[in-house]
Amino acid sequence: MATRWGICSAGKISNDFTVALKTLPAEEHQVVAVAARKVEDAQEFAGKHNIPRSYGSYEALARDPDVDVVYIGVIHPHHLKTCLLFTNAKKNVLCEKPLAMNTREVKEILDSAKRNKVFLMEAVWTRFFPVSVEIRRLLAQGQLGEVKMVRSEFGVPLMHVPRAVQKELGGGSLLDVGIYCLQFTCMVYNGEKPESIQATGVCLETGVDETVVVSLKFSGNRLAVFTCSSGVQLPNEAVIAGTKGTIKVSAKLSTKSVGDSEGLGWKRL
Repeated sequence: MATRWGICSAGKISNDFTVALKTLPAEEHQVVAVAARKVEDAQEFAGKHNIPRSYGSYEALARDPDVDVVYIGVIHPHHLKTCLLFTNAKKNVLCEKPLAMNTREVKEILDSAKRNKVFLMEAVWTRFFPVSVEIRRLLAQGQLGEVKMVRSEFGVPLMHVPRAVQKELGGGSLLDVGIYCLQFTCMVYNGEKPESIQATGVCLETGVDETVVVSLKFSGNRLAVFTCSSGVQLPNEAVIAGTKGTIKVSAKLSTKSVGDSEGLGWKRL
């Protein structure tokens, strides 16, 4: 039986996710419902993607008994409220990154998912790119020896995008693009928590960060450094340096299964 998806929000990121989901076999995955704040938007989205049911509220989607898992594509300041709506309705959840605005919100979402015994996942799609799979394989085989340094950067000009610069919309380079650098570091160091974190950066007049440089120190004197920016275009490359070798991921990485990509297979949606 196919996994039945509900789409929460009819914005661009939800459109892109739905397009990607429909490349999978229909006998495995089907989009059966979509919800938006305005029923007209949901109906337009449903018509575009041939989705049988559309709702003018997220609550209505949460009550749909035929939805197995919900993709949440609302802007991240609303992730907490929206995730809790669906986890408390016993729906499995795939939430767009970042999962929440801070640690307190993340803990509240995780606690709700555990309490309701539902699946919860942050949609960090780069973890599933072929380049990421290959890096994990090489690291597991010890091809690099002991990894001592991870360096990454991701910067794209986003000053013209309201959600990237306005505080009330969850703006800031760290939450928007810096998360890709951070998840890359976490992947390489297998989820280990750093012993210390240092950061510096510059903020816009709106109160959100434009460019940030972060240094992380892990056990055994292993380091990671990343730079993220919503103000300038960076080379968008990454390096993993070990005692036996080095992996460099170039900005123009592309594969048949991913398509043209920018920086670690990262492509702005």
